[in-house]
Amino acid sequence: MIRVAIGLICAVGGLVLAALSASALSVVGTAEVTETEPFAVEDEAYALLLDQAIVPFEKTEATLTVESDQELFIGTANGVDADDYLTGVAHEEITDVDFPDTAVHRTVAGEPAPVSAPDSRDWWTHTDTGTTVSHTFDLEAEPQVIVVAPAAEDGNLAGAQVTLSMDVHEVLGLSIAGFAGAVALLGLGAFYLLRWWFGRFRPRPRPRQRRGGAGRDRAGVGAGADAAARGATGGAV
Repeated sequence: MIRVAIGLICAVGGLVLAALSASALSVVGTAEVTETEPFAVEDEAYALLLDQAIVPFEKTEATLTVESDQELFIGTANGVDADDYLTGVAHEEITDVDFPDTAVHRTVAGEPAPVSAPDSRDWWTHTDTGTTVSHTFDLEAEPQVIVVAPAAEDGNLAGAQVTLSMDVHEVLGLSIAGFAGAVALLGLGAFYLLRWWFGRFRPRPRPRQRRGGAGRDRAGVGAGADAAARGATGGAV
């Protein structure tokens, strides 16, 4: 029964490890970088907002990329300043991330533009401009808010393509190692279970009799026969 117990423990452990590895790969895929499907910003939205804290992963980096035909502005700031700047302004907000499928987003209604251009504010911690802008952030660092807006005063984000990507090379390596460990555990479990199964049909040796005891029994029988013979002779005389 010890073989059965070891075999079952190894088999269950292998199946659990394989399931966890498959689950990780189903989330991030087999590439070293996973990304969401791109989506287009609504026509009435002046800016795009992403709170870094909503990305449900850690110990890696993520990147927000926005592409447009117009010049764009991208900046990072703390949540209080970013919310204050976009309060009452129509904008698109990313509310959840589902790698590798989509970035869930919603449109917040408001005025077509803020009172002042984004580059007039001095509380940005990082800024950049271009028709394609991106920002990579560490998911272990203090989360900030990313804001993307048109660089020109009369510009807009209509039709801009938004993509979120994440570095997952460590997840891929750990998943491959998990599959290797699962195969090893399943093989070990099969070994013990098969040894127990085939052991049930193996012929068992017959118990051996003790040779010393058999000799003593034969000696006792011989002595008894001699005594009977002497008794019979004495009676005849």
